[in-house]
Amino acid sequence: MIEVLAAAEQRQSFARAVWRTSVAGRDSQRFGGAFIRGYRHIRRIATGVVSDLYLGESEAAGELVALKVARDRHAEQGELDDSFRRFLQEYEIVQRIRSPGVVRLYDLGVSDEHAWLVMEYFAAGDLRARMRAGLSVRRALYNSISIARALQAIHAAGVLHRDLKPGNVMLRDDGSIALIDFGLSKDAALERDDTDRGMIFGTPHYMSPEQGHGEPIDARSDLYSLGVMLFEMLAREKPYKAENPMALIYKHRKEPVPRLPIAFELMQPIIDRLLAKGAHQRYVNTDELLADVPPVAAPAVAPLAEA
Repeated sequence: MIEVLAAAEQRQSFARAVWRTSVAGRDSQRFGGAFIRGYRHIRRIATGVVSDLYLGESEAAGELVALKVARDRHAEQGELDDSFRRFLQEYEIVQRIRSPGVVRLYDLGVSDEHAWLVMEYFAAGDLRARMRAGLSVRRALYNSISIARALQAIHAAGVLHRDLKPGNVMLRDDGSIALIDFGLSKDAALERDDTDRGMIFGTPHYMSPEQGHGEPIDARSDLYSLGVMLFEMLAREKPYKAENPMALIYKHRKEPVPRLPIAFELMQPIIDRLLAKGAHQRYVNTDELLADVPPVAAPAVAPLAEA
């Protein structure tokens, strides 16, 4: 019986090898212009300025994965430009953090024209989509505390995310969260820091006042972005609205911290500190924030059933 099964497996392996070298087999391993052996292309999920995101199937694991494929981007004299370099640095950063609150990366590949990351696929989608559908108060608090703990691990590794927003918070089937997209992150281990040149990176709706003005930032800037998301999850609207990015940046620095609906007044002191205009007025770190959450408002550590 064992010999029969072994022979059948050998025949299947041979058949798969033959198919992979066929035209159809090779086409199934193309992700845009990149040929990525060992993964079957299912569909394109999203298109970005620097890279495209695809859904694929790992041949070895038999599981769905996400493949982030960067297009060919070169500066003069054959050197990689900044956007492509940041793509490669993302792998180094995430591999070093190793936290359940951060996306799992499985593989990095580089060819003459492309680079790609193979990562965890989130069938449950992102926090942005879940917020549109509506969140219970307990779920909003659970998400916020989970994000805070993920930031704790990120900051301990000497990394600032710099683009924390609902679209970069992914949801697993068990209800846990994972932060993604470290392409704009600042890594203390790297000598380069684009913000030192006054350049602005991030998403205006979620930027701290100092980040929006190209000033030096630290962990308190990421916590400000968390404060924006917490306000949005509770109030079901963003704290500041404007018709253009520069007006939003102005409001983050100049307008008063908005008030939560009366039903959530217990959380207003936390919002006040997270969204304080000066970084020195905010929580120093995630530990200080978590210690300030009222016990009556803190959700269980275990994943919650949606209310």
